[in-house]
Amino acid sequence: MKNKLFSTVMLLVLLLTGCKEGSSSITKSEEPSAPSTETSVVIEDSSEAASEYAGLIDMDTYNDWPSAAIDEYLLSHNVEEKVPALPNVTRSYVELTLDDPNFEHYLTVFIPGTNQAEDYTAILQAVNYQVVYYEEDDYYIGLNSETTIQIDYFYVTGDADYPDGMFIFIEALATNGGGTIVTPEGIPSVIDFATEDQITKRDALQSIWTTESGVTMTIDKGASTVNVGNLTTQNEVGYFTNPLRIYAGQVVTFTVPAEVQINAVLLETAGAWEKGDSVLAVTNSAPETVDFIAEGDNVLFTLFSPSNTLTFSLAAQARFNKITVFVI
Repeated sequence: MKNKLFSTVMLLVLLLTGCKEGSSSITKSEEPSAPSTETSVVIEDSSEAASEYAGLIDMDTYNDWPSAAIDEYLLSHNVEEKVPALPNVTRSYVELTLDDPNFEHYLTVFIPGTNQAEDYTAILQAVNYQVVYYEEDDYYIGLNSETTIQIDYFYVTGDADYPDGMFIFIEALATNGGGTIVTPEGIPSVIDFATEDQITKRDALQSIWTTESGVTMTIDKGASTVNVGNLTTQNEVGYFTNPLRIYAGQVVTFTVPAEVQINAVLLETAGAWEKGDSVLAVTNSAPETVDFIAEGDNVLFTLFSPSNTLTFSLAAQARFNKITVFVI
């Protein structure tokens, strides 16, 4: 389901693509990591919607907002914070996805009915979620203040496999100590965007930053509609410092000398601004080769296997104050 929807709705943003095949579901018979006080139970769905739409057949069905299923999923990943509920939900469908090639896990919640995206945005913001709205795709991403839960949501209409309704994707982000960044192993090599002193190449198609120890960060324009640094004939200064801006579709590559390997990369972002959020952009851009953890305005990528290079493409614009590469 998600692969189909996102290939049409989110082709440009490239967020959370996935597929249903092989995914497992939380069922009533499974024991939660901790007891829930919620009374939601899985029910047998004989409704017209479930039988008429192929996408709903393999999803667990609830007669309310599925708080118990959501809490069970979050607790299984050591997240104790709660996901705010949509009010007046009389039917919901839930599926746990574990086989998405881009994400380890997330919970899909489908609420048939009217478009409640704006209402849900207000509910999230009322409890200090930061919400970014991608107007071109009519798509929302929320991050809680503890940076342990990410919620993606949008309204779908006219789909052959699903009735009109809200898709809500819930991802537990807290791994490796529950949201606390610990200094990784390795020798740090700092790329500081306070000045342009470390830039060794600078044009509209590519910029290269080089440290004294020979670590390089290359930014290529890639598929972006924006030049590197947003350089134009009208803007020859660009946005390379205080903070550095890297735009959606641009490709970032870190390389190190042959005798060492990259163990981790700490990305110190400039946080949110009026039209976006750097932490959300970075976490949504994490390549399959890393585990990541977000704390405050910072994101740590830790490579599953140390390597001489690390490459990823930005899903949305992000702004950076400093990046530290840890080599071993």
